[in-house]
Amino acid sequence: MDERYRIDQELGKGRAGAVYEAYDTELNRLVALRRFDTSEENLNNEDWLRRFNEVVSDLSGISHSNILSVFDAGVDESGPFIVTAHVEGLRISQILKQNEQMSLRGLYDLTTQCLDALQAAENAGYYHHALCPSSIIGTPKASGGYHYILMDLGHSKLIPLIASGDKLALSKTLDPALMAPEIFEGKPCGAKSTLYMLGQLIYWVAVGGHPLAGLSLELAHAKHQAGEIPYLRAYRADIPEVFRKWIYWLIESDLEKRPSSVMTAIDELPSFEEATTAPSLPQPMRMGAEDMNPDYKAESK
Repeated sequence: MDERYRIDQELGKGRAGAVYEAYDTELNRLVALRRFDTSEENLNNEDWLRRFNEVVSDLSGISHSNILSVFDAGVDESGPFIVTAHVEGLRISQILKQNEQMSLRGLYDLTTQCLDALQAAENAGYYHHALCPSSIIGTPKASGGYHYILMDLGHSKLIPLIASGDKLALSKTLDPALMAPEIFEGKPCGAKSTLYMLGQLIYWVAVGGHPLAGLSLELAHAKHQAGEIPYLRAYRADIPEVFRKWIYWLIESDLEKRPSSVMTAIDELPSFEEATTAPSLPQPMRMGAEDMNPDYKAESK
């Protein structure tokens, strides 16, 4: 990495490695530098290095305002690293803490921006199988609301590669509450898995928590497989029925019943105006700590 990137501070650390705030001394700008933990054997394997560089090259070619830009990458004496844009903003969990609950308009904005980004990624042959509240940052817009940026795109290819082909490596780095059941089994399924995790993310944001949060990988997986997600409208009575059905379409436990592509999900998303013409309903209630582990009864689709 020579002396081009000066590490300033650690921003976070996970099972796959650490992320640092760094300064690009060549272009005089702040960047984010992510280091991945991998074996010495990989670092000395030419085929591994070629595949790593191919993934990074693909990611650097994806240009979209809602996707974190990849600037550079490489491998040095400390291992592989990727350099991306440095984004100042709030994680979704921080946004919810500030606003107590995301409005229906806000939910639609988040949903449509994520879909636009995921469509651009799909066009490039990539799927975001690492979606979670910490993988999205919102920056306030002057007109109100937030501009959302998806991070960690490409992890579904990078993590197994870093872990020497371990098919279960990706599942070990993800949030069990949002993980598509087939990812747990080491069989991610393109857009269908991505959309499942998007649907669970929207559920999480709408409710202000997730009923599967805190469960083990195995128990959460069993409940995902069984479709045991508590009734959304019990927590958000203002969710229009057409929007609720669309969310539950994404989180179908049966792969064959989910949208076949991101564009299919976009085409079938009801407009905000269409959804909000439904009769007014009682005010929603937030999910409290006592509701985090309710009786799991599958809602009729």
